[in-house]
Amino acid sequence: MQLKIPPVVIFFLSLGITFAAYYLFPALIYKFEYQTLISRIFLSLGVLIAFSGIISFRLKGTTVDPTKPDKASSLVTVGIYKYTRNPMYLGMGLVLLGGIIRIGSPLAFSGLIFFVWYITTFQIKPEEQALLKIFEKDYDDYCERVRRWL
Repeated sequence: MQLKIPPVVIFFLSLGITFAAYYLFPALIYKFEYQTLISRIFLSLGVLIAFSGIISFRLKGTTVDPTKPDKASSLVTVGIYKYTRNPMYLGMGLVLLGGIIRIGSPLAFSGLIFFVWYITTFQIKPEEQALLKIFEKDYDDYCERVRRWL
């Protein structure tokens, strides 16, 4: 897999896009009741989902390194992986969504859109190809049962 940019860098780049929208277009900022609470719920949920994915990988003794999916030693299909094939990326996306809700800028959604597009195109799809080569029909069956994001 030719990984161009590590996912955590894309996460922070997307966060930068989110905050740039906030600072460059302050006239578009909105506020609503329970905004902080709702943003904290998404932030917390994102962190929990991402860490549950990491813990599931660790328990199975397989690599967590997104730059080396070809080093995977186990196909993890339990825990959070029953509901999403990419909980670590989903968690990052939910953290971004929590930040977007908190800052209250509709243009900030461009950061999340960029994140989902980039991670799907340049990270997840190449990972899927690598995992299909390793786990063949087992991975194909898993993909039939569990969605890529949600």
